[in-house]
Amino acid sequence: MLSAQPKHKIWQLLTCIMVFSMLLSACVVPGAAPAATEGPIELSILNSCGPVTDAVVDILVKNYNKANPDVKVNIECAQGDYAEGIFAKAAAGNLPDVVLSADLFTVPFVENGVLVDLETFAETDETFSFDDIYENILGLGQVAGTAGTFMIPASWDSVQMYYNKDMFEAAGAPIPTDDWSWDNLIEACKTIQAQDDAVDCISIGGVSGWDWWAYMIPWIVGYGGEPVSEDFTTSTFSTEESVAGLQAYVDLWTVHDVMMPLGTDYPGGGQGCFVGKSCAVFFHIPGFMKTFREQITDFTWDVAVTPSHPIAHATGMGTFGYGISANSKHPQEAWELLKYLGSAEAQGELLRGYVGIPFLKSMADSPIFTEMAPPPTNVKAFIAGGEIGIFPPMGYPSKCGSLYAGLINQTIRTGLEEAIRGAKTVAQAFTDVDAEIQACLDTAQ
Repeated sequence: MLSAQPKHKIWQLLTCIMVFSMLLSACVVPGAAPAATEGPIELSILNSCGPVTDAVVDILVKNYNKANPDVKVNIECAQGDYAEGIFAKAAAGNLPDVVLSADLFTVPFVENGVLVDLETFAETDETFSFDDIYENILGLGQVAGTAGTFMIPASWDSVQMYYNKDMFEAAGAPIPTDDWSWDNLIEACKTIQAQDDAVDCISIGGVSGWDWWAYMIPWIVGYGGEPVSEDFTTSTFSTEESVAGLQAYVDLWTVHDVMMPLGTDYPGGGQGCFVGKSCAVFFHIPGFMKTFREQITDFTWDVAVTPSHPIAHATGMGTFGYGISANSKHPQEAWELLKYLGSAEAQGELLRGYVGIPFLKSMADSPIFTEMAPPPTNVKAFIAGGEIGIFPPMGYPSKCGSLYAGLINQTIRTGLEEAIRGAKTVAQAFTDVDAEIQACLDTAQ
Protein backbone atom coordinates (compact mmCIF):
# COMPACT_ATOMS: atom_id res chain seq x y z
CA MET A 1 0.00 0.00 0.00
CA LEU A 2 1.80 2.89 -0.41
CA SER A 3 0.71 6.99 1.63
CA ALA A 4 -0.29 10.21 2.66
CA GLN A 5 3.19 11.44 3.44
CA PRO A 6 4.44 13.43 0.44
CA LYS A 7 7.87 13.80 2.03
CA HIS A 8 8.26 10.07 1.66
CA LYS A 9 9.24 9.51 -1.96
CA ILE A 10 7.69 6.10 -2.47
CA TRP A 11 4.33 7.13 -1.12
CA GLN A 12 4.31 10.40 -3.00
CA LEU A 13 4.89 8.44 -6.18
CA LEU A 14 2.29 5.78 -5.57
CA THR A 15 -0.54 8.04 -4.40
CA CYS A 16 -0.70 9.82 -7.78
CA ILE A 17 -3.13 8.34 -10.28
CA MET A 18 -4.39 9.78 -13.57
CA VAL A 19 -7.51 9.52 -15.75
CA PHE A 20 -6.72 6.75 -18.18
CA SER A 21 -7.41 7.43 -21.85
CA MET A 22 -4.56 5.93 -23.84
CA LEU A 23 -5.11 2.76 -25.85
CA LEU A 24 -2.24 0.38 -25.42
CA SER A 25 -0.48 -1.93 -27.81
CA ALA A 26 -1.23 -5.67 -27.97
CA CYS A 27 0.01 -7.90 -25.17
CA VAL A 28 2.82 -10.43 -25.33
CA VAL A 29 1.35 -13.87 -24.71
CA PRO A 30 2.28 -14.79 -21.10
CA GLY A 31 4.57 -17.74 -20.83
CA ALA A 32 5.52 -17.65 -24.49
CA ALA A 33 9.09 -18.41 -25.51
CA PRO A 34 11.37 -15.36 -25.37
CA ALA A 35 11.64 -13.41 -28.58
CA ALA A 36 14.72 -14.11 -30.67
CA THR A 37 17.50 -11.68 -29.87
CA GLU A 38 20.95 -10.92 -31.05
CA GLY A 39 23.63 -10.95 -28.40
CA PRO A 40 23.23 -11.29 -24.62
CA ILE A 41 19.80 -10.89 -23.03
CA GLU A 42 19.13 -7.74 -21.06
CA LEU A 43 16.22 -7.37 -18.63
CA SER A 44 14.86 -4.01 -17.57
CA ILE A 45 13.03 -2.96 -14.40
CA LEU A 46 11.11 0.26 -13.82
CA ASN A 47 11.34 1.21 -10.15
CA SER A 48 10.62 4.21 -7.95
CA CYS A 49 14.20 4.11 -6.63
CA GLY A 50 13.41 4.89 -3.00
CA PRO A 51 14.92 3.17 0.07
CA VAL A 52 12.24 0.47 0.42
CA THR A 53 11.73 -0.31 -3.27
CA ASP A 54 15.50 -0.30 -3.85
CA ALA A 55 15.90 -2.92 -1.13
CA VAL A 56 13.33 -5.15 -2.84
CA VAL A 57 14.84 -4.82 -6.30
CA ASP A 58 18.36 -5.40 -4.95
CA ILE A 59 17.22 -8.74 -3.52
CA LEU A 60 15.60 -9.77 -6.82
CA VAL A 61 18.56 -8.82 -8.96
CA LYS A 62 21.15 -10.35 -6.62
CA ASN A 63 19.34 -13.68 -6.61
CA TYR A 64 18.73 -13.69 -10.36
CA ASN A 65 22.33 -12.89 -11.19
CA LYS A 66 23.54 -15.87 -9.16
CA ALA A 67 21.87 -18.22 -11.61
CA ASN A 68 22.10 -15.97 -14.66
CA PRO A 69 25.43 -14.13 -14.50
CA ASP A 70 25.38 -13.43 -18.23
CA VAL A 71 22.04 -11.57 -18.14
CA LYS A 72 22.37 -7.85 -17.56
CA VAL A 73 19.58 -6.32 -15.48
CA ASN A 74 19.03 -2.61 -16.04
CA ILE A 75 17.13 -0.57 -13.45
CA GLU A 76 15.31 2.56 -14.60
CA CYS A 77 14.18 5.13 -12.03
CA ALA A 78 10.72 6.53 -12.69
CA GLN A 79 10.45 10.28 -13.07
CA GLY A 80 7.44 12.56 -12.64
CA ASP A 81 3.90 11.19 -12.41
CA TYR A 82 4.20 7.41 -12.34
CA ALA A 83 0.89 6.45 -13.94
CA GLU A 84 1.24 9.02 -16.68
CA GLY A 85 4.73 7.73 -17.47
CA ILE A 86 3.54 4.12 -17.58
CA PHE A 87 0.79 4.88 -20.07
CA ALA A 88 3.10 6.94 -22.24
CA LYS A 89 5.65 4.11 -22.37
CA ALA A 90 2.94 1.52 -23.00
CA ALA A 91 1.50 3.54 -25.87
CA ALA A 92 4.97 3.71 -27.39
CA GLY A 93 5.49 -0.02 -26.82
CA ASN A 94 8.65 0.43 -24.76
CA LEU A 95 7.73 -0.53 -21.21
CA PRO A 96 10.52 -2.30 -19.31
CA ASP A 97 10.18 -6.04 -18.75
CA VAL A 98 9.29 -5.69 -15.06
CA VAL A 99 7.40 -2.71 -13.67
CA LEU A 100 6.59 -1.45 -10.21
CA SER A 101 2.88 -1.57 -9.48
CA ALA A 102 0.68 -1.05 -6.41
CA ASP A 103 -2.85 -1.57 -5.13
CA LEU A 104 -4.09 1.68 -6.66
CA PHE A 105 -2.63 0.85 -10.06
CA THR A 106 -3.89 -2.73 -10.43
CA VAL A 107 -7.30 -1.96 -11.93
CA PRO A 108 -6.22 0.69 -14.45
CA PHE A 109 -3.07 -1.20 -15.43
CA VAL A 110 -5.00 -4.42 -16.02
CA GLU A 111 -7.93 -2.77 -17.77
CA ASN A 112 -5.53 -1.03 -20.14
CA GLY A 113 -3.38 -4.05 -20.85
CA VAL A 114 -0.21 -2.86 -19.15
CA LEU A 115 0.41 -6.08 -17.17
CA VAL A 116 0.17 -9.77 -18.05
CA ASP A 117 -1.34 -12.55 -15.94
CA LEU A 118 1.32 -14.13 -13.73
CA GLU A 119 -0.78 -17.21 -13.04
CA THR A 120 -0.03 -18.39 -16.57
CA PHE A 121 3.64 -18.63 -15.64
CA ALA A 122 2.97 -20.18 -12.22
CA GLU A 123 0.82 -22.95 -13.72
CA THR A 124 3.84 -24.42 -15.49
CA ASP A 125 6.40 -23.65 -12.78
CA GLU A 126 6.70 -26.38 -10.15
CA THR A 127 8.93 -24.16 -8.01
CA PHE A 128 6.26 -21.53 -7.36
CA SER A 129 2.72 -21.36 -5.99
CA PHE A 130 0.41 -18.51 -5.06
CA ASP A 131 -1.38 -20.72 -2.52
CA ASP A 132 0.80 -19.73 0.45
CA ILE A 133 0.21 -16.00 0.05
CA TYR A 134 -2.41 -14.38 2.29
CA GLU A 135 -5.51 -13.95 0.16
CA ASN A 136 -6.18 -10.38 1.24
CA ILE A 137 -2.76 -9.12 0.16
CA LEU A 138 -2.68 -11.23 -3.03
CA GLY A 139 -6.04 -9.71 -3.90
CA LEU A 140 -4.39 -6.32 -4.35
CA GLY A 141 -2.87 -7.67 -7.55
CA GLN A 142 -6.19 -8.97 -8.85
CA VAL A 143 -9.25 -7.40 -10.47
CA ALA A 144 -12.83 -8.42 -9.71
CA GLY A 145 -14.39 -10.05 -12.74
CA THR A 146 -11.04 -10.62 -14.43
CA ALA A 147 -9.21 -13.91 -14.12
CA GLY A 148 -5.58 -13.79 -13.10
CA THR A 149 -3.01 -12.27 -10.76
CA PHE A 150 -1.02 -9.35 -12.10
CA MET A 151 1.34 -8.39 -9.29
CA ILE A 152 3.50 -10.20 -6.76
CA PRO A 153 3.42 -8.03 -3.64
CA ALA A 154 6.58 -6.96 -1.89
CA SER A 155 5.29 -7.05 1.68
CA TRP A 156 2.20 -7.62 3.79
CA ASP A 157 1.68 -3.91 4.35
CA SER A 158 -0.88 -2.70 6.85
CA VAL A 159 -1.05 0.52 8.85
CA GLN A 160 -0.19 -0.02 12.50
CA MET A 161 0.83 2.17 15.42
CA TYR A 162 4.42 3.25 16.06
CA TYR A 163 4.77 4.85 19.51
CA ASN A 164 7.41 6.62 21.60
CA LYS A 165 7.65 4.32 24.61
CA ASP A 166 9.75 6.76 26.60
CA MET A 167 7.15 9.49 26.20
CA PHE A 168 4.35 7.24 27.48
CA GLU A 169 6.40 6.11 30.46
CA ALA A 170 7.58 9.61 31.38
CA ALA A 171 4.00 10.88 31.44
CA GLY A 172 2.76 7.94 33.49
CA ALA A 173 0.50 6.82 30.64
CA PRO A 174 -0.10 3.09 30.09
CA ILE A 175 2.01 1.47 27.38
CA PRO A 176 -0.02 0.60 24.26
CA THR A 177 -1.00 -3.03 23.71
CA ASP A 178 -2.38 -4.89 20.72
CA ASP A 179 -5.88 -4.98 22.23
CA TRP A 180 -6.29 -1.25 22.80
CA SER A 181 -9.38 0.65 21.73
CA TRP A 182 -9.25 4.21 20.44
CA ASP A 183 -10.65 5.33 23.79
CA ASN A 184 -7.55 3.85 25.44
CA LEU A 185 -5.26 5.76 23.10
CA ILE A 186 -7.17 9.03 23.48
CA GLU A 187 -6.92 8.88 27.26
CA ALA A 188 -3.22 8.07 27.13
CA CYS A 189 -2.68 10.96 24.71
CA LYS A 190 -4.41 13.37 27.06
CA THR A 191 -2.13 12.21 29.87
CA ILE A 192 0.94 12.80 27.70
CA GLN A 193 -0.21 16.23 26.56
CA ALA A 194 -1.02 17.24 30.14
CA GLN A 195 2.68 16.72 30.92
CA ASP A 196 3.86 18.67 27.85
CA ASP A 197 1.49 21.01 26.06
CA ALA A 198 3.95 21.35 23.15
CA VAL A 199 3.24 17.76 22.12
CA ASP A 200 0.60 16.87 19.53
CA CYS A 201 0.11 13.26 20.56
CA ILE A 202 -0.94 11.76 17.20
CA SER A 203 1.00 12.80 14.12
CA ILE A 204 -1.95 12.67 11.71
CA GLY A 205 -2.58 16.22 10.52
CA GLY A 206 -0.29 19.00 9.43
CA VAL A 207 -0.39 20.03 5.79
CA SER A 208 -1.13 16.55 4.42
CA GLY A 209 -2.03 13.00 5.33
CA TRP A 210 -5.14 13.58 7.40
CA ASP A 211 -7.37 12.72 4.41
CA TRP A 212 -5.51 9.53 3.48
CA TRP A 213 -8.08 6.79 2.97
CA ALA A 214 -6.05 4.38 5.15
CA TYR A 215 -6.59 6.69 8.12
CA MET A 216 -10.16 7.82 7.42
CA ILE A 217 -12.06 4.90 5.84
CA PRO A 218 -11.34 2.48 8.75
CA TRP A 219 -13.30 4.87 10.99
CA ILE A 220 -16.30 4.54 8.69
CA VAL A 221 -15.99 0.74 8.61
CA GLY A 222 -15.30 0.68 12.35
CA TYR A 223 -18.70 2.23 13.01
CA GLY A 224 -20.57 -0.09 10.65
CA GLY A 225 -20.56 2.06 7.51
CA GLU A 226 -19.12 1.90 4.01
CA PRO A 227 -18.00 4.74 1.71
CA VAL A 228 -19.71 3.35 -1.39
CA SER A 229 -22.14 0.62 -2.34
CA GLU A 230 -20.74 -2.74 -3.42
CA ASP A 231 -21.57 -2.09 -7.06
CA PHE A 232 -20.07 1.43 -6.95
CA THR A 233 -23.30 3.06 -8.05
CA THR A 234 -24.14 4.84 -4.78
CA SER A 235 -21.93 7.04 -2.61
CA THR A 236 -22.63 6.35 1.07
CA PHE A 237 -20.50 8.75 3.11
CA SER A 238 -23.62 10.34 4.59
CA THR A 239 -25.38 7.24 5.94
CA GLU A 240 -25.96 7.19 9.67
CA GLU A 241 -23.17 4.67 10.26
CA SER A 242 -20.65 6.42 8.02
CA VAL A 243 -21.33 9.80 9.62
CA ALA A 244 -20.89 8.27 13.08
CA GLY A 245 -17.43 7.02 12.11
CA LEU A 246 -16.45 10.28 10.43
CA GLN A 247 -17.68 12.24 13.45
CA ALA A 248 -15.51 10.16 15.76
CA TYR A 249 -12.53 10.77 13.47
CA VAL A 250 -13.14 14.51 13.35
CA ASP A 251 -13.58 14.54 17.14
CA LEU A 252 -9.90 13.62 17.50
CA TRP A 253 -9.21 17.24 16.50
CA THR A 254 -12.30 19.13 17.57
CA VAL A 255 -13.20 17.43 20.86
CA HIS A 256 -10.18 15.53 22.14
CA ASP A 257 -7.45 17.75 20.66
CA VAL A 258 -4.95 14.90 20.36
CA MET A 259 -4.00 15.34 16.68
CA MET A 260 -1.49 17.55 14.94
CA PRO A 261 -3.53 20.62 13.87
CA LEU A 262 -4.30 20.97 10.18
CA GLY A 263 -1.89 23.28 8.44
CA THR A 264 1.01 22.64 10.81
CA ASP A 265 4.03 22.60 8.52
CA TYR A 266 6.24 20.34 10.62
CA PRO A 267 9.51 19.45 8.84
CA GLY A 268 9.12 15.92 7.53
CA GLY A 269 5.39 15.85 8.22
CA GLY A 270 4.03 13.18 10.54
CA GLN A 271 7.20 11.11 10.25
CA GLY A 272 9.33 14.11 11.21
CA CYS A 273 7.05 14.94 14.11
CA PHE A 274 7.50 11.42 15.50
CA VAL A 275 11.27 11.36 14.98
CA GLY A 276 11.54 14.85 16.49
CA LYS A 277 9.61 13.83 19.64
CA SER A 278 6.87 16.40 19.04
CA CYS A 279 4.39 13.58 18.43
CA ALA A 280 4.06 10.40 20.48
CA VAL A 281 2.31 8.23 17.91
CA PHE A 282 2.75 7.62 14.17
CA PHE A 283 0.56 5.33 12.06
CA HIS A 284 2.06 3.70 9.00
CA ILE A 285 3.30 0.57 7.22
CA PRO A 286 6.17 -1.76 8.29
CA GLY A 287 8.63 -0.20 5.85
CA PHE A 288 9.23 2.59 8.36
CA MET A 289 10.91 0.16 10.75
CA LYS A 290 14.17 0.44 8.82
CA THR A 291 13.90 4.22 8.59
CA PHE A 292 13.26 4.66 12.31
CA ARG A 293 16.05 2.26 13.29
CA GLU A 294 18.40 4.48 11.31
CA GLN A 295 17.00 7.86 12.37
CA ILE A 296 15.97 7.44 16.00
CA THR A 297 18.82 7.25 18.50
CA ASP A 298 17.52 9.17 21.51
CA PHE A 299 14.35 7.36 22.55
CA THR A 300 12.83 3.88 22.69
CA TRP A 301 10.03 3.12 20.26
CA ASP A 302 7.87 0.12 19.51
CA VAL A 303 4.82 -0.95 17.50
CA ALA A 304 1.29 -2.00 18.48
CA VAL A 305 -1.77 -3.00 16.50
CA THR A 306 -3.94 -0.05 15.47
CA PRO A 307 -6.66 0.46 18.14
CA SER A 308 -10.15 -0.92 17.61
CA HIS A 309 -13.38 0.92 16.87
CA PRO A 310 -16.75 0.13 18.54
CA ILE A 311 -18.22 -2.13 15.83
CA ALA A 312 -15.29 -3.37 13.73
CA HIS A 313 -11.54 -3.47 14.13
CA ALA A 314 -10.09 -2.10 10.91
CA THR A 315 -6.99 -0.44 9.51
CA GLY A 316 -5.79 0.44 6.05
CA MET A 317 -3.95 -2.13 4.00
CA GLY A 318 -2.17 -1.92 0.69
CA THR A 319 1.07 -2.80 -0.96
CA PHE A 320 3.38 -2.16 -3.82
CA GLY A 321 4.81 -4.99 -5.87
CA TYR A 322 5.99 -5.91 -9.34
CA GLY A 323 4.48 -7.31 -12.51
CA ILE A 324 5.55 -8.25 -16.01
CA SER A 325 4.69 -5.74 -18.69
CA ALA A 326 2.84 -6.55 -21.88
CA ASN A 327 5.77 -5.05 -23.79
CA SER A 328 8.32 -7.46 -22.31
CA LYS A 329 10.64 -8.96 -24.90
CA HIS A 330 11.73 -11.59 -22.39
CA PRO A 331 8.64 -12.54 -20.34
CA GLN A 332 9.93 -15.92 -19.20
CA GLU A 333 13.22 -14.45 -18.00
CA ALA A 334 11.25 -11.67 -16.33
CA TRP A 335 9.20 -14.30 -14.51
CA GLU A 336 12.35 -16.09 -13.35
CA LEU A 337 13.55 -12.81 -11.85
CA LEU A 338 10.24 -11.77 -10.32
CA LYS A 339 9.04 -15.04 -8.82
CA TYR A 340 11.81 -14.98 -6.20
CA LEU A 341 9.89 -12.24 -4.44
CA GLY A 342 7.28 -14.87 -3.50
CA SER A 343 9.82 -17.17 -1.88
CA ALA A 344 10.42 -17.67 1.84
CA GLU A 345 14.07 -16.81 1.28
CA ALA A 346 13.30 -13.39 -0.20
CA GLN A 347 10.57 -12.60 2.30
CA GLY A 348 12.89 -13.57 5.13
CA GLU A 349 15.59 -11.28 3.80
CA LEU A 350 13.16 -8.35 3.66
CA LEU A 351 12.04 -9.08 7.21
CA ARG A 352 15.62 -9.27 8.50
CA GLY A 353 16.25 -5.93 6.86
CA TYR A 354 13.22 -4.39 8.65
CA VAL A 355 11.82 -3.52 5.22
CA GLY A 356 8.62 -5.58 5.13
CA ILE A 357 6.46 -8.25 6.73
CA PRO A 358 6.27 -11.69 5.04
CA PHE A 359 3.05 -12.29 3.13
CA LEU A 360 3.47 -16.08 3.27
CA LYS A 361 1.15 -17.91 5.66
CA SER A 362 3.88 -20.45 6.36
CA MET A 363 6.10 -17.69 7.79
CA ALA A 364 3.67 -16.41 10.43
CA ASP A 365 5.68 -18.19 13.13
CA SER A 366 9.06 -17.91 11.47
CA PRO A 367 11.99 -17.97 13.94
CA ILE A 368 13.25 -14.83 12.21
CA PHE A 369 10.77 -12.80 14.27
CA THR A 370 12.41 -13.87 17.52
CA GLU A 371 15.93 -13.51 16.11
CA MET A 372 15.46 -9.86 15.12
CA ALA A 373 17.05 -7.30 17.41
CA PRO A 374 14.69 -4.59 18.66
CA PRO A 375 13.39 -2.08 17.97
CA PRO A 376 10.66 -2.88 17.42
CA THR A 377 10.16 -5.50 20.09
CA ASN A 378 6.60 -6.21 18.96
CA VAL A 379 7.33 -6.64 15.25
CA LYS A 380 4.59 -9.29 15.04
CA ALA A 381 2.03 -6.53 15.56
CA PHE A 382 2.20 -6.25 11.79
CA ILE A 383 1.15 -9.90 11.47
CA ALA A 384 -1.74 -9.55 13.93
CA GLY A 385 -2.67 -6.20 12.45
CA GLY A 386 -2.67 -7.59 8.95
CA GLU A 387 -5.70 -9.67 9.84
CA ILE A 388 -7.76 -6.51 10.33
CA GLY A 389 -6.56 -4.79 7.17
CA ILE A 390 -9.08 -3.41 4.69
CA PHE A 391 -8.55 -2.27 1.12
CA PRO A 392 -9.42 1.01 -0.55
CA PRO A 393 -12.55 0.71 -2.71
CA MET A 394 -11.09 0.41 -6.20
CA GLY A 395 -14.11 0.07 -8.48
CA TYR A 396 -15.02 3.72 -9.05
CA PRO A 397 -15.53 4.80 -12.68
CA SER A 398 -12.27 6.30 -13.91
CA LYS A 399 -13.94 9.58 -14.91
CA CYS A 400 -14.82 10.19 -11.26
CA GLY A 401 -11.35 9.49 -9.94
CA SER A 402 -10.65 7.43 -6.84
CA LEU A 403 -9.78 7.74 -3.17
CA TYR A 404 -6.29 8.64 -4.39
CA ALA A 405 -6.97 11.34 -6.97
CA GLY A 406 -9.48 13.17 -9.10
CA LEU A 407 -12.94 14.41 -8.20
CA ILE A 408 -13.59 11.80 -5.51
CA ASN A 409 -10.34 12.44 -3.69
CA GLN A 410 -10.68 16.21 -3.80
CA THR A 411 -14.34 16.18 -2.79
CA ILE A 412 -13.63 14.02 0.25
CA ARG A 413 -10.66 16.16 1.23
CA THR A 414 -12.73 19.33 1.01
CA GLY A 415 -15.58 17.88 3.05
CA LEU A 416 -13.28 16.52 5.73
CA GLU A 417 -11.40 19.80 6.02
CA GLU A 418 -14.66 21.73 6.31
CA ALA A 419 -15.76 19.42 9.14
CA ILE A 420 -12.46 19.60 11.05
CA ARG A 421 -12.27 23.39 10.74
CA GLY A 422 -15.91 23.76 11.78
CA ALA A 423 -17.16 25.33 8.54
CA LYS A 424 -19.83 22.61 8.34
CA THR A 425 -21.11 19.84 10.54
CA VAL A 426 -19.86 16.38 9.67
CA ALA A 427 -23.35 15.38 8.51
CA GLN A 428 -23.70 18.40 6.24
CA ALA A 429 -20.17 18.18 4.87
CA PHE A 430 -20.57 14.56 3.86
CA THR A 431 -24.10 14.99 2.57
CA ASP A 432 -22.50 17.48 0.19
CA VAL A 433 -19.69 15.03 -0.53
CA ASP A 434 -22.18 12.33 -1.44
CA ALA A 435 -24.14 14.71 -3.67
CA GLU A 436 -21.07 15.67 -5.67
CA ILE A 437 -19.72 12.14 -6.01
CA GLN A 438 -23.17 10.76 -6.80
CA ALA A 439 -23.63 13.25 -9.62
CA CYS A 440 -20.51 11.84 -11.26
CA LEU A 441 -21.47 8.22 -10.58
CA ASP A 442 -24.87 8.80 -12.19
CA THR A 443 -23.29 10.04 -15.41
CA ALA A 444 -20.97 7.01 -15.52
CA GLN A 445 -23.72 4.38 -15.38
